[in-house]
Amino acid sequence: MKGYILLFKLRDVSGEVFAGFSFILLIVLIVVIVYYSRRISQLNRKVTEVQLGAQQQAQQLAQQNFNAWVEQHSQQLRQQLEQSIREQYKAELETWRQQNEQAIRKDAIKKSVNTLLGRIGEEFAPLFLARKYQVNPKDFRHLGSPVDYIAFKGLSDDVDPEVIFFEVKSGKSTALQEREKKVRDAIRNLRVKYEVVSLNDLIGEVQNMINKEVNELDQTNAPGTLEP
Repeated sequence: MKGYILLFKLRDVSGEVFAGFSFILLIVLIVVIVYYSRRISQLNRKVTEVQLGAQQQAQQLAQQNFNAWVEQHSQQLRQQLEQSIREQYKAELETWRQQNEQAIRKDAIKKSVNTLLGRIGEEFAPLFLARKYQVNPKDFRHLGSPVDYIAFKGLSDDVDPEVIFFEVKSGKSTALQEREKKVRDAIRNLRVKYEVVSLNDLIGEVQNMINKEVNELDQTNAPGTLEP
């Protein structure tokens, strides 16, 4: 009877020990699973980072190679395109020149004649103006700027003279420049004077001004006026 009781006690103790041991194994298994799960997550993150870094480097290298290729080939294409355009332009220009050579010569001759007539007109303008405005050619005076000519009509004929300002335009346009307009307006508004000036008086005024400046300089450099 005692043997059965002892046997039952040993079985209960063995069951408790086995249950405790199983619990410990379960705890250890859970810890191991959690540990390796974290390690696997870390490894996955590192693998992802490495993959991203490699991908970025690959993209940068590919972009650099692509840019170099584009630069090389674009320069070649640009040179080829410029050469093609230049040759096409020369061919078209030669064709146009051959087709319009006669017209070009006529136009050049016409421009030369117009230029020559313009120069002749400027040189002989007083003769044309003398006839049109009944002015003796002797009474013309050439200025050039801001007016071309001044005519003293009647001066050589011993009559009361009339002063006339002439601005000669050789082109088709008769528009005046800004300075020429100011002179024209001054004449029209009677802002014109006639002054008689003595050269001796002018020279005397300059001499007096120079003497005054010399005296002031001497007074400044005098010993009594020197600053300590």
